[in-house]
Amino acid sequence: MRRSRNRHPNAEIEANLTPMIDVSFLLIVFFALVSGISNREQAKMSLSRVREGVAARPDDDARWVLNVLPAADGASAGYALNGAVYPADADGAAGLAEALAEGYRANPRLEVNLRADRATHYRFVEPAMRAATTAARLAGGGALPRLNLVVEEQQAGKGAPTDGA
Repeated sequence: MRRSRNRHPNAEIEANLTPMIDVSFLLIVFFALVSGISNREQAKMSLSRVREGVAARPDDDARWVLNVLPAADGASAGYALNGAVYPADADGAAGLAEALAEGYRANPRLEVNLRADRATHYRFVEPAMRAATTAARLAGGGALPRLNLVVEEQQAGKGAPTDGA
């Protein structure tokens, strides 16, 4: 019996890269969409810092992020909640309270995470805090205001307060 020789001695094995390219593009699209969703909740600001163990990370299930938008000289440019911006005046605080009340009506266990720049004066942060408590009262149904102040954890050795300061 004669052995058959390889009929195609110069044939090369090639990898099909199309599926790998498809997966790469899907991953790029996924990360672009996810980063856009997470960035929509955050306004650019410098948060207050804590030393250790004072703060807990928020749970994403039932929370809204309320930003006190910073302006020059410790003022506020307004309040941002779920993509809507409310002016930093009495009418804006009332509109903010009504929007938060809708959230409390939908979910009485809603948590509001309040973010404010460390340079923003308290007189601009306080109306946002008052709007959250007013909203729970407007919502009725036993809604309790759950307001979390968002801070950054201070790294050891960086910006630590000194004795006598």
